[in-house]
Amino acid sequence: MEWILDPPRADGKPGEYFSWREMTTTRTGLPNRPTTLHKNNLRLVCKYILDPLREALGPIRVTSGFRSIAVNQAVGGARRSFHMRGLAADIKSYRGDFETWDIAKAVVDLDLPIDQCIVYEGGWVHIGINTGRSRKQFLYKHSGGGYDAMSVHDIATRKAPGST
Repeated sequence: MEWILDPPRADGKPGEYFSWREMTTTRTGLPNRPTTLHKNNLRLVCKYILDPLREALGPIRVTSGFRSIAVNQAVGGARRSFHMRGLAADIKSYRGDFETWDIAKAVVDLDLPIDQCIVYEGGWVHIGINTGRSRKQFLYKHSGGGYDAMSVHDIATRKAPGST
């Protein structure tokens, strides 16, 4: 896929429906300032993933966007988390109008150019892009630990892999 970065928006926001504050807020109290490269990556996440999901589903809350290395360590993020590159966001319904499964299904239905879509049993979805080669990987994260690959059928039937 060819990623096209549009010129910065006149209103200064990273996307149609999202603000820089949403994309960079952390509760850790640690500095979390994205570089120009991180901001450009966040603009791609908004353009290709978050804005289309917002249009399809309604209001979305970003619970984690960009993370500095210190923030990522403080929240227990993966060592090579795409959040630290500005290429990922954790999201959920803003008002509870839809569920995590609805987000995953919209990613499939809209054929969004994701690298990873991880449905967390805890009630949010991690979505990342890769400006290199995307894996188009769908995973389910159990609250007790461990990830399982998900099929489109799992998503359509809202069934966690391994459940009955």
